[in-house]
Amino acid sequence: MGKLRLAGALAGFLAIAFACSCSSSPPISVQVSASATQTDQGQSVSVTATVTNDSLASGVSWSLSGPGSLSRQSSFSVTYVAPTSGTGVQSATINATLGAPDNTKTASVTITINPAPSITTTSLPGGSAGTAYSQTVIESGGTPPFMWSIGYGALPNGLTLGAGTGTISGTPAEGGTWYFQIRLTDGAGATAFQPFLSIEIQPDTAAGNPVPFLNQTLVPSAVSPGGPQFTLSVSGTGFLPVSTIDFNGTALATTFVNDKELTAVVSAADIAAASTASIAVVNPSPGGGKSNAVYFPISSPQADVTFSSAKGSPISVLNATYVAVGDFRGQGKPDLVFAINDYGVGTLLANGDGTFAAGSPLVVPRPPWNTFVDAELVFVAVGDFNNSGKLGLALANGGDESAPILLGNGDGTFTIPTSFVSSGGGEASAVAVGDFLGTGNLDLAVGNGLGGIPGTIDIVLGCGDGAFNQGPVSANADVAAYMPVIGDFNGDGKLDIATGGAVLLGNGDGTFSLAPNSSGSGAMAIVAADFNGDGKLDLAVAGYYGGSVTILLGNGDGTFSPASGSPIAVGKNPVALALGDFNSDAKIDLVVANQTDNTLSILLGNGDGTFTPAASSPLALGTVPFSMAVGDFNSSGRLGLAITSGDQVFVLVQQP
Repeated sequence: MGKLRLAGALAGFLAIAFACSCSSSPPISVQVSASATQTDQGQSVSVTATVTNDSLASGVSWSLSGPGSLSRQSSFSVTYVAPTSGTGVQSATINATLGAPDNTKTASVTITINPAPSITTTSLPGGSAGTAYSQTVIESGGTPPFMWSIGYGALPNGLTLGAGTGTISGTPAEGGTWYFQIRLTDGAGATAFQPFLSIEIQPDTAAGNPVPFLNQTLVPSAVSPGGPQFTLSVSGTGFLPVSTIDFNGTALATTFVNDKELTAVVSAADIAAASTASIAVVNPSPGGGKSNAVYFPISSPQADVTFSSAKGSPISVLNATYVAVGDFRGQGKPDLVFAINDYGVGTLLANGDGTFAAGSPLVVPRPPWNTFVDAELVFVAVGDFNNSGKLGLALANGGDESAPILLGNGDGTFTIPTSFVSSGGGEASAVAVGDFLGTGNLDLAVGNGLGGIPGTIDIVLGCGDGAFNQGPVSANADVAAYMPVIGDFNGDGKLDIATGGAVLLGNGDGTFSLAPNSSGSGAMAIVAADFNGDGKLDLAVAGYYGGSVTILLGNGDGTFSPASGSPIAVGKNPVALALGDFNSDAKIDLVVANQTDNTLSILLGNGDGTFTPAASSPLALGTVPFSMAVGDFNSSGRLGLAITSGDQVFVLVQQP
């Protein structure tokens, strides 16, 4: 009986021991994981603790060894904030320690801290059209993987940026300079920018025939309708034995006199009725192209100029500054384009009766190199910049120090190219257009001197595709470069630049030399024509503070002498000049817009370099003028004016 009790007791003990051993808890463990094991300075990483077999769910406490800090701590998570500074690669260890019942349980994770990413490439080599190009943009710091993209602007046509490599490669399709911003995003989500990169591509096209330039003076400058055939003589630069004079777009049988003069017979049928013809000179390809247009009135001479407001004038527009004329649709009608100060450009499409249809305003994008200032679009010039046979636009943006280019579509609309044009010298104030190299591509002379302040003339050379490259530096500092005008002032067949008394003589290679005894006068407006009929270009210069216009007669060597009776008193603060044969007497006249007294001074040319105020002068405008453009807007055969004044464009016409 005793043995049985002992055996039973032993069996019970073993059963209890077995039961205890089977129900004991597995060991508690702590694990730590991070959303990333690498990051950048200033970035954050999420860290999570996982605790197993802790029936109390007591959580962990956090600690840090190394640089940085911990934030948003909870029982099972924390945010690690990497330091914002430091040299080289750093590391930090985040520790998680279990609370009760077993605070000996610890786990940790180590995070590598890389320097913030940066793009160390500050410039890129140029290339040539048609030649393979490859260049890798270099970065420093950051956490892989890296993703590259263009943040603003564009690469040259034909080149691409490798998204995973940062290599710019391909074969450039055409010449020009493209400005762009490169953006780098790394694996930690940090970004780096290099906003001031550019690639200049040299064109691979051979030099062709020059784009001819036509002086404003035609001989005769007007004829009466219904008259007999006559010989028209034109002067300018870049003329060839194969050049033709175009009369309203139709080539006339042309006689080559020399590289500065052409003649052609105009038939009686071409002048049978009152109208205004558009005269241009055309050179054939390779290169070549059509010159600027000069208007030729076909109307009877009159003693006075009688402007009146066109139907529908004034026209409400946006904040218009400078206005220009061009046949942007190929319809033989003078359309208007105007710069909108802080916006872009607007168009007014001519109906031919003095009225206009408003085109859609076009926003001009900001260039990559200077996007932090307000736009100041203060000038617009006309030209075929991509050799398409369609007129485009070149603007002066004083705020962005740029000369935006718009390519014409031939229907009154324009396309913005991917390239940008830097004015190079400062606040762009005006643009003059001409083929300074004689290669068949239009170039730009950008005046940098708003408000008549002395500045430089920046030369940018056209590639024939709507893009431009910076030209060589010229000896042209402080020439009062507000409103440049071009022409061959010394008779050497190369285009020169005049800026209110300062004359830069072209060397034919894109460089210019200051003419002897030449200095700037701070003129607000300047035009060039042969006012005295001696075959040499003269200048009319409006001095803003003098209340006068000075006539400078060309000596044929790049120097000038004041004309008799000059300066001529006009209204207060003249700001714009327009020239043309306004009374159809075969002599060039001038119209001066005066800002302070809101008048037009009409000066009738005497043909000898002197001028006589018209009986209708001064003409009260009733508004503050800013700029003027000339055209026969009502198809009367007589020239009229388009005048910008803030939010309005005034159209003045003459009756047949």
